Order: sequence, then structure tokens, then C-alpha cells
Amino acid sequence: MRTSTSTSTQPTVHPDRLDWHPDPTPARPTAKRNLAAALMDRAAREPDAVAYYLPEEPEEAERMTVGVLYERANAAGAALSAAGVRRGDRVILCLDTSAELVAALYGTALLGAVPILAEPPLTVGRRKLWLDRVTHMVRVTGPKAVVCDELLRETAHETLTPRGLRVLCPPFAPGAVAEPAVDAAPEELALIQFSSGTTSAAKGIMLSHRGLLAAARSIGEGIPYRRGDIMISWLPLHHDMGMVGGLLSTFLHDLPSALMRPLSFATRPQTWLRAIHRYRGTVSPAPNFAYRLVASTAHRMDLTGLDLSSWRSAFNGAEVVEAGTLRDFTRVMRPHGFRPESMRPCYGMAELGLAATFAPAGSLPRIEVLSRTAMADQGIAAPPVSEQDAQSYVSSGIPVPGIRVRVTDPEGRELPEGHAGSVRVASESMMAGYYGMPERTAEDLRDGWLDTGDLGFTLGGELFVTGRSKDLIIIAGGNYQPQPLELAATTVEGVRPGGVAAVGVLDPEQGTERLVMAVESRLHSDPEEAALLGKRIELAVSKATGLRPSEVVVVPRKTLPRTPSGKAQRPLLARMLAEGTLP
Repeated sequence: MRTSTSTSTQPTVHPDRLDWHPDPTPARPTAKRNLAAALMDRAAREPDAVAYYLPEEPEEAERMTVGVLYERANAAGAALSAAGVRRGDRVILCLDTSAELVAALYGTALLGAVPILAEPPLTVGRRKLWLDRVTHMVRVTGPKAVVCDELLRETAHETLTPRGLRVLCPPFAPGAVAEPAVDAAPEELALIQFSSGTTSAAKGIMLSHRGLLAAARSIGEGIPYRRGDIMISWLPLHHDMGMVGGLLSTFLHDLPSALMRPLSFATRPQTWLRAIHRYRGTVSPAPNFAYRLVASTAHRMDLTGLDLSSWRSAFNGAEVVEAGTLRDFTRVMRPHGFRPESMRPCYGMAELGLAATFAPAGSLPRIEVLSRTAMADQGIAAPPVSEQDAQSYVSSGIPVPGIRVRVTDPEGRELPEGHAGSVRVASESMMAGYYGMPERTAEDLRDGWLDTGDLGFTLGGELFVTGRSKDLIIIAGGNYQPQPLELAATTVEGVRPGGVAAVGVLDPEQGTERLVMAVESRLHSDPEEAALLGKRIELAVSKATGLRPSEVVVVPRKTLPRTPSGKAQRPLLARMLAEGTLP
């Protein structure tokens, strides 16, 4: 095995990209109506073009052409067909980013089946959490088969075979799909994308071929894609930002992507930067925490010879974008060719396929310094009254083509600019609904408008996202419901029943939220006992959910803010913790 992201002091450029230069010619999206037809069309037109670079594959497999992809997709599709998978059946794909996963994804599409991507467990300790999540997916969608690697075969076979699933593991023998689903109607399902978060809260977001192709067009026009562009992505493919943005949108515009495994970035963030240099990457997205991590650790990296001048669009989304992160990343990477106007905050969600708003191309990120208290107490954008009252808000940009955005009051009436309210979106790429959840679909999607659950305001036609009306906790781009975390904490002796609240508090240094647990206990007055209680809670929550609290705050009973009906006021608690006003 070898990686093409060199760690030497003189990084190399991939031979395919040595003669690269910016090309202003727009890249056109496919005219085909579904994924199978798009794959077969491109394989017929340009079989030798590169579809994907896979740096962690063996050297001979790092460069996957469209022709090779088509052959391997046929092999995967034939294996699934032999296992009894038919058109419209659901298939869970549980593989790390690899040639096998890409082939299985397109092979499922050739069959006209519906892929569902599940994150594989990257450690032995996470295997139970993985099994719980996959079991939830099976219970919700009733798939016919699951594709996983050999290390998971025994566990998957023991658990999932009794539920009627076939377990398949690559590599697959050569084969061909007898009747490719090139006639799949635009309204047929193309993908089910499960939301992140805890198992019980995960929803199966249904995307039709029409919606998926519309999402790719919106991304392509919003960037905009040009001939000669290449996407660099380490984002997990079970996430909409990695799947739709990093893998599908480029292929559907006849462009390549370099797909890295998420763990590569997590363990050595500089591999992301080296990949952009090596492939002369032009577009590369990441959550805010990733830019913060690179900015804060760059002084420990060997960045000799690094050239980021090709990086035209550095999208920053999936969580609230923090102004300090933008400034610090740009300052640290500017000596290596990164241009300030390349940083493009954005906003989106899986229910739209991905993109809702992008910062305009070629412009500096827009940052407005406003009154913290006016926004928190009145929901209005007003000048700060003091330095302590000042808070920076980062614009997420303007709606991408095909997307409509509005901010409304609780009754759905549109609010004027500068007034915070619920962010609602509408588009042709809108999901078909949540799988098996018609009531939840009707609740969130009304008259074509999706209630995103986020809060924000507009200024000059640009959207500023300020937080969430729902109680989601976002950590490194992942969404987590607080209830399971709180339930785990209440199992610890010494915690008052019902006296627990879990919230996300923004950590400017990390560029993402950190999980803080506030618990009511009689042990609050003894510092040593309170500290030991906090450690026990950290262990219990981590064991039950896979998330370890960054901090446990032990307080007296009746300290946590609640509504008159007794419900925890988590947003208020998060604000009190951030400001240090919790008693």
C-alpha cells in the first residue's frame, strides 16, 4: 500500500495534473435522467477519463477510469442480483471510502436498487454502536442485502441474516447487470441518506433521481464547475457533503474527484493539504472544525513546498461557521498560496440533496459584527453597544440556483431583513420525504417548504445562520440529539433523576461545538466528590453513545432552566454556560 499524498519536504504533483491550468469553460451536467443512464453514457463517451483518484488504494488501483468503474459496477451489480436484489430493493453499503464502495454504489444504481450508506466501525469499541445503527436502518427500510468488508462479515451474518438479509463482501467476480435500469423514472428513489446523530433519531431521507440530479446541477452552477476542475474530499460518504458534493456532483459533470478516507484527515490533517497540492485541487469542502484544526496545528506540520494556489473554492459548512476560524486559517495558509476569497462559507442539508446557499464566488467572506444581546433577546440584527456586546456573524451566502430561502416567524409569515426566525427552503432537489415517516415528513415539509429547524436572518440577500430551534448538538459536523446522552447520565448514582441537560457550547479554539453536560446532584458542594461524579458520567455517556462530554458541570437541584411545564430550556442553558452565568 502507498499513499499519493507525499509527506516529504518536497511534495510532488500527480503526473495527470502536471499540465493543469485554470480553464474558464463551464462544465456541463449530464442530460440523462438517472444514475444508471449517466454512468452508461459517460462510459460510452470517455471510458479512459479519470472518474476517481483513490490515494489509499494500491498504486495500480489509485486511478479509477470511467471504464474501470463501469466494469466494477457491473461486477457488484451482478453479485447483488445473484443474491436476490431486484429493482427498487434497498441495499445497505457499509464500507470505508474505497474502490469497492464506489463500485458497489454504482452497481446498486445499475440494478435500479436503492443504496443506503452506513458508516463502518473504525475501531473495535465502536462495533456495538455500528450494529445498533445498522439494525435501526434495517428496521426502518427493510433492505434486501448488506455489503461490508470481511472484518464485519461474521457479525453482520449473525445479526442480519436472521432478519432476511444477504451479506456480501467484495471483491466481486467479473459479471454484468443483465438489464441496467436506464429507464428508471425521475421520481424513482436513487438514494436514502440517513441523518447523523443517535440511532433512534436518525431519519432516512429519500432522494429521487430527479432530486439528486437537480442537487448536482445546483452545486455545479453555484460553484461554478469548470472544465479541468477536480474535487478533493476526505468527507465520509455516508454524509451528504461527502456523497452528493464530493462523489456524485463531479461525476455528473464529467469531472474527477480525489476521495480520501476520513481517518486520514483525522489522524494527519496535513494529508488533506498535500492532496490539494498533489492533484492541483480546485474545489474542496470541509466543516468549520476542520479548518480550525488545521489552523491550530499548522505550526507542527512540515508544509515545505506546499502550494495551495489551485484551490479556488474552499467550502466551509455542515455546522455554524466561526469568524475567527476564517481569519486564522487564511492567515496561516496564505503563505502557501491560499487566497482569502477562496474561503466560501455555505449552508445546506441532506433534505435538499446538499446545497442551499454559497458565499459568492471570488468575494471575501462577509462578516457582520452585531449586538449579541439584541440577537439573543430580540432576534434582531443591531449594532453592538459595547465591545463586550459585539459578536461576529458569518454570512452563508446567497441561494444557489434552483433554491429558494426565506426566514419566517413561528406562524410561517416571512420576516423582513435583519430579523431572526426559522429558516425555510424549497427546491426541485427536495427530498421525497423521510422513509416510513409520513407524519414527520408532513410536519417538516409543508407546501413545498422545508422547516430546517435552524434559525437565521438575512441582510442584503445573504443568509446568516445563528443557531437551531431544535435541540441538536453539532460536533465536528455530526448532529446529536441530547436525550440519549441525558439518559445515559441519569444511570450514574448521585445524579438527580430528571436533573440532566446536554448542550453544545461553541469552542472558538476548536472551531466546533463541545458537549457539555449539566447535572443536578447533592454532591455539588464537595469538589472532590463532584469531580469523581463527573468522571463517572463521562464514562457512562461515552460507553452508551460513543460521545465523551468535554465538560460535566455539577450544580444544585432546581438550577437548570426549565419552562413552566418542566421542559429543559437547553438553548438558554447553553447561553448561560457560554457566558459563565450558570449558578
